[in-house]
Amino acid sequence: MAGAANGAPLPPIRPPEFSAPITAKTAPQIPPVEPATQQPSQPPAPTGRQPADVDPNKLQPYNLPPATREKMHQCGDEWRKLKMAGKAAGLVWRSFAEKCLTR
Repeated sequence: MAGAANGAPLPPIRPPEFSAPITAKTAPQIPPVEPATQQPSQPPAPTGRQPADVDPNKLQPYNLPPATREKMHQCGDEWRKLKMAGKAAGLVWRSFAEKCLTR
């Protein structure tokens, strides 16, 4: 008895109802599942949009050019001013930032 050798008390004896194995009577009965019949797949409903002609395996994450925190802040301020003045029509942040950060 390792517990008695080091002075630690032993745990109480487990009641017999907890040590009995689980029988089929106590396990929940689950009805068998029949395999579904194979139905022909239907094409998705048209949404009015054309699928993009892009190979998703060749897509790479978009990264901006490396820049200091100060330079990124300056480009952000310049972008906000352009947007507020209404001069950023047709321009998105990524293309603007790419040009601004490489200056």
